Amino acid sequence: MNDVTSSRGGAGRGQGRKPISPDGAKAYKLLLTDEQRAKLETLGNAAWIREQIDFATHLEQIDMTKAVNLSARYINALRQLEQFQYVLPFDGPLTHMYSGVRVLPTGDLTDPDDDSGILQLVFPGGHTVEVIGSAYFEMMAKESAEIEVATKPGDLGIPERKMTPVQSRTAELVSHLSRKHGLLDA
Repeated sequence: MNDVTSSRGGAGRGQGRKPISPDGAKAYKLLLTDEQRAKLETLGNAAWIREQIDFATHLEQIDMTKAVNLSARYINALRQLEQFQYVLPFDGPLTHMYSGVRVLPTGDLTDPDDDSGILQLVFPGGHTVEVIGSAYFEMMAKESAEIEVATKPGDLGIPERKMTPVQSRTAELVSHLSRKHGLLDA
């Protein structure tokens, strides 16, 4: 009989891949180029993919048609500003048209007494930040006013002789590029 014991053994407790969910998970095969695989590794691999799916699911669950809390009211006010006006969908979360930042309401959307007024900003790539709705609204109103004053001084009754250099140059660029590229003057 051989009394030699081996330091190597079979399966032991605590070994192996840890479950990501108490409900379990199933493998999914994904074909990627070398460049895509390298990018996925920098983003966080499978955990990042799961986060993106969870975020997309979260967006589908936000029903702004019944939203009445303070953060939802900020969303509805922001929707009226220039930088959010033409971004679809009209009844869902907002996307800032210049930065791609998604603006989401927080809290119990159907509770009119929920007055926390916190907004969640989701940046391209998935980084999120919570902001005070009133402060964000004021910054976006300022940005919208700057857009309007710079691009539509005539609509605001500002005579050409009283335009700032930025207003004049913006009007010149819009006019020149509209003519050059056959665009309609806005």
